[in-house]
Amino acid sequence: MHYRTKVQPKNIESPFKPDEMFFSITDLKGIILTGNDVFYRTSKFSKEELIGAPHNIIRHPDMPRIVFKLLWDYIKTGKPIVAYVKNMAKDGSYYWVLATVIPLKDEKGKNKKYVSIRIKPTTEYLDLVNRLYRELLEAEKSGGMEASYKVLLDSLRDLGYQSYDEFMKTVLSKELESKKDILKVEDTSVPDLEKEFYQIIKSVFGEAKKLDQVYDSIYKKINAFEDFAKILHEKSDRIFSLTDYIRLISLNSSVESFKLGSKGASFSVLSAEMRKNSEMGNKIIEEMKKLTKMIMDNMDSIVILINISKLQVIMITKFLREVLKNVEKHSSQEEIEEIEENIRNLLHILLTDAKEITENSEKMQKHLREIDEHMKKLKILIKRLEFLYLNGMVESAHHTETSFSIIFTEVNKLVESTRDVLDSLHVPLFEVIEKNKEMGREFKNVYTLINKMYKELEAIENVAQEV
Repeated sequence: MHYRTKVQPKNIESPFKPDEMFFSITDLKGIILTGNDVFYRTSKFSKEELIGAPHNIIRHPDMPRIVFKLLWDYIKTGKPIVAYVKNMAKDGSYYWVLATVIPLKDEKGKNKKYVSIRIKPTTEYLDLVNRLYRELLEAEKSGGMEASYKVLLDSLRDLGYQSYDEFMKTVLSKELESKKDILKVEDTSVPDLEKEFYQIIKSVFGEAKKLDQVYDSIYKKINAFEDFAKILHEKSDRIFSLTDYIRLISLNSSVESFKLGSKGASFSVLSAEMRKNSEMGNKIIEEMKKLTKMIMDNMDSIVILINISKLQVIMITKFLREVLKNVEKHSSQEEIEEIEENIRNLLHILLTDAKEITENSEKMQKHLREIDEHMKKLKILIKRLEFLYLNGMVESAHHTETSFSIIFTEVNKLVESTRDVLDSLHVPLFEVIEKNKEMGREFKNVYTLINKMYKELEAIENVAQEV
């Protein structure tokens, strides 16, 4: 039975470098099944002390309970979560991590284990979170978990985040970006050994390096997706307000034509035509609203999963380097089987995420094509409005005592501004469609490399049986 004697927290940091990573795997109740050397070293517990212990053995009293509730709420429903966590080592020293916890699922999609990958936080977000966690602890003391959760959501909104999903997507991107030159795949410099187990791991490491190169290329596409999402978000409001403007202008035109009586017949026709355009535009824009929401959701999922996958690939290579470095120590059948299972588990999550990214990418490509078609329809609508403007200005010249020239000047402004918005979306839309197509081709390489690594691992089973 594992238990922890009461240790007083110390204001001393347990060493954990920015270029290091560690992982642990737990069962569905949070009991630690395995981990890597950096995990054991940073926590200052031995492997024997941690295996079979609840993960909260390293929990620091500075951590608000709401963060762990949020974590369990996400992973129990099969969703990954990213969170800043302050942990306490065996001697009471602390270490901050940015933890990415990912459910490991079986063939039916049910959770069977949880994998947590941790990196050292190096951005300004850590100071922000440190202050926020103190506020959450205070809220918990006075009002419980409900009060703490409200403070969390209110604080995130004050910082410009509409949800925790949005916040965690941002912090993972920023933390990875801040460490792009140090948190990377490195060559192994250990001497070559004839040992078969060593040769298999070395071969898997070689494939993992190739996998990292593919993910590097995929990772670079995140900017194109995020830039387009930003532009689409900024411009969509102007497009979506188009039909309201047309409706208002056609209403004003109808009022003015009514004042003219029989003399306003031509204006009545123009007003009716504008109303018709407004109805057509409304249908197009309602569809565009739905598509925009779906595209934004697809992009959010793709961005977070690519970041998580990039993290996983680096973790796999670092673990393989760790194994190669200590290959002489790993001699028992039990150790070899544990290493193989750890690699398989990390690859399994990577493969699951790759499939999810591919599915989202295919959906997004369909929605991008559809929104392109709707934009073409809007451009036709704009041409019709331009025709109405020209006719309206001709008619207005015969009725200078009315407001028709002002009304149709507004139509022209509307035509020009909407055309500008649609034109500004054309290039980034085409670019993101192309980038998405490229990404689809790259994921075929991902599947090939992962399957090759699985095949290499099959040989470990024979080695383990011979030990």
